[in-house]
Amino acid sequence: MSLEGFNWSYVLVSFFNLTMLVGWFILAVIALFMLRRRELPDTALAVWAAVIVIIPIIGALAFLIVSPGRRR
Repeated sequence: MSLEGFNWSYVLVSFFNLTMLVGWFILAVIALFMLRRRELPDTALAVWAAVIVIIPIIGALAFLIVSPGRRR
């Protein structure tokens, strides 16, 4: 079997992309579950949910750092 055309850099970049996607998904799910337990007005909940989902990684990290509202 020949490895002609096999490119390790492509494999590493693909693995990195997959890792980032899975990490974003897990972080977003955690942030959204934490958002459900916050006492915030409905508008603020909707805005935070949109920020968490639309802005990958940074949106979820921003929510976890700011941690708005009180826990229920």
